[in-house]
Amino acid sequence: MSQGSAAAQAFLDREAAAAVVTCYASALDARDWSAYRALFTDEIAIDYGSIGSLVATIPADEWTNRCRALEGFDATAHQLHNVVATIDGDRATVTSIVDAVHVVGVEDRALLGDLIGRYTHRLVRQDGWKIAGVTLSVVAYPAGKEAFEAAFAAARTIFAEGNTA
Repeated sequence: MSQGSAAAQAFLDREAAAAVVTCYASALDARDWSAYRALFTDEIAIDYGSIGSLVATIPADEWTNRCRALEGFDATAHQLHNVVATIDGDRATVTSIVDAVHVVGVEDRALLGDLIGRYTHRLVRQDGWKIAGVTLSVVAYPAGKEAFEAAFAAARTIFAEGNTA
């Protein structure tokens, strides 16, 4: 492979890996669970410990089902910034800043649970790029951690009530 075509392939690999991570955020906000599930290998290493959530390697179907709790929110917006993809053969690491806003209406008010964090997505090449692991590290809770937790608690309750009716 010529130096020019190797550079072009490296660029295309980085763009494709970054696009998978962008789709991760977009599918969450669209509640497109089949598109979300399609982004993963069959098992995925999750580290959401920084928000007091899951730290484990689990089936991707289970992770997708856990994320369905976002349906309890009226709206979410996972905005990614400073996306950087690094390729090492058939593996990629994509880092980004996420500004995640979660809004849920409770009685006559809206609860806002937002955070600013860093994502590290680990991908492998399998018929394109697939996510094999994701880590979320919280940088800040702009409205406060208590507000974040209250919004999530309300959304989980709404989601649970909607799935038992």
